[in-house]
Amino acid sequence: MKQKRLLLAGMIGLVALLGVGLALVSLLAREPETEPDTTIALTDYAPADITAIQYTREGETVELALVTETVETADASTGEAVTEEESRWVLADRPEETVDQTLVNSMTTALGTLTTTRDLGENGSLAQFGLDEPSLTVQATANSTEHCYYFGDTNPVTGEVYLMVEGATSLYTVRYTSLNVFQYSADDLVQVITADVQPESSLAE
Repeated sequence: MKQKRLLLAGMIGLVALLGVGLALVSLLAREPETEPDTTIALTDYAPADITAIQYTREGETVELALVTETVETADASTGEAVTEEESRWVLADRPEETVDQTLVNSMTTALGTLTTTRDLGENGSLAQFGLDEPSLTVQATANSTEHCYYFGDTNPVTGEVYLMVEGATSLYTVRYTSLNVFQYSADDLVQVITADVQPESSLAE
């Protein structure tokens, strides 16, 4: 009789264990719930559509223009002259200087992929967000249309930056990287190219 009771208790325990196992498998099989995407794209153009950028920060205005030039090169296999078009960014008022293309490309990427982290709706008190005197103003020309963005203060808790778009009434927040790529002055963008100088001893030989 005692053995039957032990066997019965063991069977009940086994059934309970199987039930827990099935419940766990069912729970793991469920697709995880994801929060809805609340980001909003603030641009309707791609980075490659941008042909001019102007930004003002700390009292300095930097103007960049995309220029296309016809370049003649020699074909590596035939030696024949080949012409092709190349585009590069230049400072509008200093086109003869070489600009770091990587830094400017980071700006076009930031603008062409600009999205909000939050839409705060209409807000009449712009001073509390630093938008009465923006810390950065950016104007991009894309597809022959000018787009202007005003960056305000950085939220000390979230690290997000307050932003307004010309023509829109909403106040937005964006990631700090959207502002940080415009930290460069005109001189910062110019590549310093140093020529190799031979030591005086070797020149004298």
